[in-house]
Parts: sequence; structure tokens; C-alpha cells
Amino acid sequence: MKSYGIGIDIGGTKISMVIGTAKGRILARREIPTLKHRHVRACVQKLIQNLQLLMRETGLSKNQLRGIGIGIPGAVNRAKGIVPKSPHLQGWKNFPLRRVLTRHFGLPVEMTNDANAAVVGEKIFGAGRGKQHVIYITVSTGIGGGLIAHDRLIEGKSFVAGEIGHMTIVSGGNRCPCGQSGCLEAYASGTAIAADVRRKIRQGQGKSLVRRLAGKQVTAREIGLAARGGDRLALETFQNAGHYLGIGIGSLLNLLNPEIVILGGGVFKSAPRAHWQAMMRSAKKHAWPEAYRAARIVRTSLGDSVGNLGALALVFMPAKSNDLARS
Repeated sequence: MKSYGIGIDIGGTKISMVIGTAKGRILARREIPTLKHRHVRACVQKLIQNLQLLMRETGLSKNQLRGIGIGIPGAVNRAKGIVPKSPHLQGWKNFPLRRVLTRHFGLPVEMTNDANAAVVGEKIFGAGRGKQHVIYITVSTGIGGGLIAHDRLIEGKSFVAGEIGHMTIVSGGNRCPCGQSGCLEAYASGTAIAADVRRKIRQGQGKSLVRRLAGKQVTAREIGLAARGGDRLALETFQNAGHYLGIGIGSLLNLLNPEIVILGGGVFKSAPRAHWQAMMRSAKKHAWPEAYRAARIVRTSLGDSVGNLGALALVFMPAKSNDLARS
């Protein structure tokens, strides 16, 4: 059995690629900037060149590789293997990435949404290993997620299943970047945390926080540092965000009854402990007791490598479409 693969995590600003093993051990890694608009083909050529360099660095030939996995933002139609429309990847829409890479390397190429790739990574390499029902949630600039039920990745009819950030939490509430109102992302993301603090500062609140942030951008990271330092407004803002995140998690527990909910993303790196505590209280309050007791809620064990390991995990999915039972 070929026990090596390539994982490619395509983001709005950078493309990260690795060669790794079936056990999730990364042997080598490279990054390039994501070029957009008229420069997409040049970017793909750069990607191919760097993949060749990775193979030379590890001493592996394509005959030793099982395939290539790609995680990418947007609603990815895995059957077609083309890049979807994404606000983060202008100019990439409908690019036949699978066909180009397959033709060049002669390897199978598996593509899916980046959050879907992440939940597969957790299932095969991380905290979801051995579990049949897994939810992965990333809380960063926005909020995304991936779902596995009965050992199968849930993508939906139009490949948008798992858009956890766009569950309605508050009817008619805050405006979300997606154009709707009241989405979880508009209350619990890093962007929402920063927007909430800016609004309160405009209202004359948080003078001590204003002093702490003097000369700095108002970001979730800076607000988190202030909260850890004891600033009241920063702490309350993170507690509120945790409360709303818990509402979303409680709803998911009731809907899917998972064994484990795995949380990742930049917000958890800077959030004070009170954020997690508020989230857990809220999840317990909004979930059926049976659903809450059945699930563990944990942080990702894959850290910053979850994107690459998720893409790599796609290579080692069983041949039967979406079925992860034999992973």
C-alpha cells in the first residue's frame, strides 16, 4: 500500500502544501502566496513547481504517492473537481484544478471544502479518530464547520452542508457579511468580537480598554489579550461571544447528536478562559440533556496544521465515496 500523500490547503492569502504519511506525520512543507485575478494560471504553475521541490526534498517519486488532497474555500463539487466561486479566491472560479494536477502528476486528486477537509483530518488523525459522529467548528475571522454522521462526510445536495456560521441565532439580529441577519458568525466570530468592542467604544464605554489598545488595531487577538489582563469590557465581550457560540453548539447537539465536537480557529488562541466557560454553560442550557451528555466538546489536537492534515487525510479516505468507516 502506498503510504504517502500530498495535502494542499488553499487559502485567500497563501497556499500551504505538505507531503505526509498515512499516520499524519508531515515530512516536508512549503508555502506560496495565493495569486488571484489574471495570475491564477501562474499561481498554479508555482504550486506545481513547489510540489516537485517537495518530492525532491523527501526523495519520493510519484509512484510512492497515493494521491493529492486539496482543501479550498467554497462549495466544492467533488465530482467535477473545479474551484468554486469564493470571495477569497477572485479569478479562480471554475478553474479545473483537479484535471491540471492529475494530468501533470498522474495521481488521483480529491478536493473538498476546507472545513470539510478539516473534519476528515480530525476523524482520521485527530480527536475524532474512532468516532462515527463528529463535528468540527472553526472560529476565526468567520465561522465554518464540517460534519460527519455514521462515518460519512455530509456535504449536502449543493455542497454547502456544514455552514455552521450561518445558522440563525438571533432573529432579525446583527447583519452578517453573508447578507443575512442574526447569523452565528455575526455574534461569535473574531470579526464580530472586534465589531462589538468598536461599537461600545463609540458609545463611550471601555475607557480602560481604549488606553490598552492605544495605537493598536481593534482585533479579537488584542481584545483577548486585554481580557486575559482583566479588562472588564473585553472580558464581557468574550463571554457574550461564548454564550452565542454555545447556542449554536447546543442546536447542533440536538440536530446531529454527535459523539464529539472539535473546536479550532484563531479565536481560541487568544480567548480568555471565561469564553470557554460561557460557551459550555450555554451549550448545556440549549441542548437536550441526552445530547449534551453524549458529546465531548474539545479543542483540536491538530493545531495550526489542521488545514494541511485535513487535505492530506482526503488522500487516505477509503475508495468508497465519502465513507470513512474503514479509516
